[in-house]
Order: sequence, then C-alpha cells, then structure tokens
Amino acid sequence: MTSKRIIHPFLSSLLFLLAAGLAPRPVQAQSVVVEVIVVSSENGDPVEFALVFLDEIRRTATTDIEGRFVLANIPVGEHTIMVSRIGFETLSRSIEVTGQDSFRVSLTMRPTVLSHEEAVVESDRMVGAAIVTEQELKGEELREHLGTTIAETLNDMPGLSTRSMGPAPARPVLRGLGGERLLILENGSRTGDLSQTSSDHALVVDPLAAERIEIVRGPAALVYGSNTLAGVINVVKESISASLPNDVVGSATLQAQSVSSGIAAGFGVTAPVGSSLVMHASATAREAGDIRTPEGRLGNTELSTLTGEAGISWVGPRGYVGFSGSIYDSDYGIPGGFVGAHPNGVSLKVDREMAKYRAELLRPVRWVDRLEWDASWTRYFHQEFESNGSLGIEFGLITWRTKLTAFTNEVGIFHRGAVGVWAEHRDYVTGGFSFTPPTTERTFAAFVYQDAHLGNGVIEAGLRIDSRVVTPRTESVSDIGFIRQRTFGNVSASIMALQPIREGLSARLLAMRSIRLPGIEELFSEGPHLAAYSFEVGNPDLNGEIGTGFEAGILLDHDRVSGSASAFVNWFEGFIFPENTGELNFRVYIPIYQFSSVDARMFGGEGQVIVDLGSGLEWSSSLSWVRGTMTETGTPIPWTPPLKGRTSLVKEGSRFKWTASLRGASEQTRLGPFEEETGGYLVPDISGQVHFVRGGMLQTVTLAIDNVTDTTYRDHLSRVKSIMPEPGRNVRLLYRVHF
Repeated sequence: MTSKRIIHPFLSSLLFLLAAGLAPRPVQAQSVVVEVIVVSSENGDPVEFALVFLDEIRRTATTDIEGRFVLANIPVGEHTIMVSRIGFETLSRSIEVTGQDSFRVSLTMRPTVLSHEEAVVESDRMVGAAIVTEQELKGEELREHLGTTIAETLNDMPGLSTRSMGPAPARPVLRGLGGERLLILENGSRTGDLSQTSSDHALVVDPLAAERIEIVRGPAALVYGSNTLAGVINVVKESISASLPNDVVGSATLQAQSVSSGIAAGFGVTAPVGSSLVMHASATAREAGDIRTPEGRLGNTELSTLTGEAGISWVGPRGYVGFSGSIYDSDYGIPGGFVGAHPNGVSLKVDREMAKYRAELLRPVRWVDRLEWDASWTRYFHQEFESNGSLGIEFGLITWRTKLTAFTNEVGIFHRGAVGVWAEHRDYVTGGFSFTPPTTERTFAAFVYQDAHLGNGVIEAGLRIDSRVVTPRTESVSDIGFIRQRTFGNVSASIMALQPIREGLSARLLAMRSIRLPGIEELFSEGPHLAAYSFEVGNPDLNGEIGTGFEAGILLDHDRVSGSASAFVNWFEGFIFPENTGELNFRVYIPIYQFSSVDARMFGGEGQVIVDLGSGLEWSSSLSWVRGTMTETGTPIPWTPPLKGRTSLVKEGSRFKWTASLRGASEQTRLGPFEEETGGYLVPDISGQVHFVRGGMLQTVTLAIDNVTDTTYRDHLSRVKSIMPEPGRNVRLLYRVHF
C-alpha cells in the first residue's frame, strides 16, 4: 500500500509532462536547429572539443574537429551561450533565436596562456544560472586531482577535509561538518546509500565518471535539502541526455596509482538514435590493493568496484523525458587494530541498484522558464564480515524519491528563482546481530529560492519547510527506551547579500537557519556495529537539531589577482552526535556509543588567492580553519580538522600545464573524548598535464606524484592514524581520450 502511494505521483507527473511535451505547440514554443562555428581569433582555425553551454535551457554540446556543433529543438527566444576550452578565454554571448527553421552564428575565442574557469571561486558566480555554484572542479583541474574517492578528489579545495577509516569509505568534511550535516548528491539527487551514518560506510559514487563536482552554499542550497549550513556537494555526470547531439560523442579513461597498485578504467558514450532519441551508456571498474605508507603496509585496505549505467531520452521541441538504470557493486576492507575498529579488521560488500526518471518542459507558462521533474527508486544492500568470514551485520534500504521544480523567468528586479516540492520514502531493515527494528521514514518538503538585482548588488533568499514521520514496524519498550512513531517538522531559511564596493571588489553577507531532522539510525539503533567497533544505541526521545549561521566575506576579481576570504560562525541547538559513554557492552565487549544532543558552536574562516605572474606563471594559495566547542561542557567537538593550507605554482602553455604544490596542516591539540593528538606537517606534490589532438580525438595525459618526499605524517580526521600514517609517495597516471 505504501509503495503504491509513492508510485502514483511519479506516474501522474510523468504522464503530465509527456502529454505537455507531445501536445500541439503554440507559436511561442516554436523550436529551431542552432548551428554554431567556433574559431580562434589568432589564426581563424577551428576550436575543436570546446564545451558549449546554453544557460537558459541547460543544454550542453562539444564542438567537433571543424569547430562546429549543432543543437536541435532549441526554443525561439533569447539564449546565453558559454564556450570554454583549455588554452582559451571563456566566451559568453547572448543570441536571439528567431522563428526560422535554422539559425547559424559564428563565435571567436581569444587564446590565453592561463585560464581560471576550471576552478571557480566565489567571485566567478555563474551569471544567469538558476542555482548558483560557488566552487567547482572540472576539466583539467578535475583530472589533475582525480583520486580513488570523491573525498580524495576534493581534499585540496579550500574548506574541505577527509574523514576516513581507510581509503574506500573516505567521505568529505566541509567546514568541519560531515556525515548527516553534509549533503552529497549525484546529478542533484541523493545517492540512496548509508555513507552519511557511519565512517565505515562508503559513498557509492566513483569520481572516474564525474564530469564536474559542484559546491553550492547559501540560499540556493535549500533547493536540495534543509541541513545545508556547510553547503552541498553535487557530483554531475551524464546519465539522461537533455539535448540531441549531431554525432556520437564520448570519452574513455585509464587511471593507475603506485601507492596501492591500483588501476581503474571507464568509458561513457552518448549517441543520437533517429531524430528524437538519445542513448547513453557508461561503466567504470576499479581494483586496488593495500595502501603503502612510509612505515609499512596498511592491511585490509583493498578495494574492488564496478559501476554501470544506461539511459535513454526522448528530446522534443519543448523539452525531454528520459530513464536510466545503474548498478554499483563494491568490496572493500576496513583495517583493524586501532581505537574504534574491530581488532582483526572487517570486510564489507556493498551494492546499489537505481532507476532514475527525469523530464523537462520548457516555458509551459509565461513566468516559468522550465518545469523539471525527477524521480528515483534505489535498492541498497550492505554486509559486514568478520575476519573469519562470519556475517556481523547487514543493512537493507529501499528508497523512493520524487521532486518537481519550476524555474522562474526574469521579472523586473527578480532575476532567476526556483519553487518546488520534494518527497522521500525509506524502508530500512537490519540483520545479523542488530536489534534495530524495521522502520519506515517519510519526508516531505516544499522550497522556494529567488534572487533579486538591486542596482549593482544582488540579494538571494531561500525558504524550505520539511516534515518527517519515522515509524517502527511495532511499538515496544527496550533497553534504549520507548520505541514509537516520531513526527518532526521545521523551517529552514537563508538570505545573502552581494554588494560591489569598487571595481573588482565586492562584499558578501550571509545568514542561515538550518534544521536536521533525526533519522532512523539515530532514533532506534540497537546493536553492535563491528566495522566501527561500537555498540550503537539510539535515542528515541531525540528532537531536531537547529543550526544558525552567519558569514561575512570579500570577493576580489582584478586582471591579475582574484580570490575570496570569509569568516563564519555557526550555533547548534541540540547538536546530535554518537557519544562514547566509556562503557562496554559485556555481551560483545565493545564500547557503547549512544546518540545524544547538546548545544554547540563552530567558527572559522577560509580564503583563497590566485595571482597571474605573467609569462604563463600563476601562483595560488588557500587556507582554512575551524574550531568547534560543546558549549554546555566547554569540551571540543570531536574530529574537528586543524588549520589547513595549500600553495601552488603553475606553469601553463597552450598544450601543457605543470604544477608544484606544498600542502600542510598545523598540529591538533584540541581534542574530544578518546581522541589523539596529531602533529603538523608539510607535504610536496607535483603534477604535469599535456593535451593534444590525434585522429580527430582530444587526448590528455596527466602524471602526478603525491608526497614526493615520502614524508611520514598523520591526518587528524583519519581513524587509522594510531597504527599507520598517511599514504607514502604515490605516482598517479591518467589518460583520457574524448571523441
């Protein structure tokens, strides 16, 4: 009965959008074929493999070896074309598409030695985009930093750290907040795994398939979730095509690293089928052995992962509708022998199956630019095995989601906005030695986001209302308390102002209220979690967590110098965390962790500067710091990262890029209960990248050496630091071909 209630809005929304897309078109919805030729201003040669983006309707394309691209079914009206390519300045131009059958335009790109668009800082906000991306990793920067996990890939960005119990389950931490407080998305949707609930659970997204990784902060983040005080990380990859390419396009990648004898491969291909259908297929495979450190091998850290995805979409004159199916299968190990780990280590097996549906209707009414609907079904299964092969615990989770969003047009001072609704249903069960009851969780949300241009300044505002009902299969009284249905609800809100002070310098002020509604695991957990070496005890009486944050910053954007700096403070009412009680469960002789809530405060700052030194040289540096305290007791918040920074010198030519970096962190002596001190460190890295066109295909080769000096150092957020340091010298090789 429950599933039928969830399926019903999926089908009704899909039928509505299909009917609207296939219906006879009014005059204003007329569409045409747009052909664009991109050439170099230096010699008039075609600019091949340039990435083209049509902002208003979110369409992408890639130029061929003749510098040409064609997009069909483009609505009549004004559009903004953005073109980017390594070695050229990013080009943005507005065009007016008229009612003729085809439209042709020529664009000229200016070569440049250095281009910053691959790593977007806050001053380079996406003008005109409905959802503002404040930081972004893509293109050559993504290839340079591409690691085994999303956390490893993002680790050097300002404000980001990595919390881990080994390489496979590493998860990002943003401004000291991770787990349930950091929403990680895949193409704008939740991943359907349990990586946010425990440090031994892996995130089911392989970075090898990512086209770009975005960080969204402030009011725009409320479009995705209520608990977004730190921000949202969105991994974007191709799955359901929104545009009709004029030819087969794709890429293939090979990756290898020495520190774990790891190797990975992946491919993605998108092809038109007839005049309206587009098909996409992709797959990745990854194998890695135990990590090598300067003090020896870290046992039981091997990894094996396989992913695959296929999708099909129908692209019409007023939008598209599509479906995709994907699998994720992974086996990995958690080492043993440190505080908070099973003495002999644990092996985990994770698999996820997902079906996604997405549709878009362009300009259904005057005030709506596009109506977007997406839905998904996810089955997640997770098993943990002891060293003797016996099953310790298993988790099963089935999730249904649906979301309907209307992106609004510009009206007066109001530039772009979004309004919508979102619903999620989760069925959760555990097995093995767990006594957590089978439970369902239903969440519903409504949200609105809008920006307004007042003179030279911009104001953004967002509001979100969430409600959640958590229902165990049966009510009961157990050792953890009265297990019964719980209902939660609250409001999140945010406002941000961006005001130019003078040319190239702007000020930013942000205020935000976020809510975190307790979930199944925090309310009703009861039993040993062997991979985390803890006996987890829920708290059925928990209430919601409320966060209030303020941020002030400056944005700099001059010809040769750009960057940003900000300071923030966040207060938490009812900060939820698993507290080590210091007691043992004598049935299994492991520590008892009970979910508790206290008031807390976190404050800190971060900054980044990029300086063009001329002659193809660029210097950049970033620094981030956060400090957290439980205000009721005055004790530090556990697992808070220390002061962290990175400085780099880049030499870039038309076909190459070389980077030398020095990254480091200070010592961490502010410790929560049962934590260990870590010393400071400085570690050098180098990398080089070349790109060239052969056989009509763009090819790139990246060679990087991490920890060049094989330095022994320990990361404070690593759970294994008591037995082994961080990985030693690591040679990474990446080859990618675009066709």
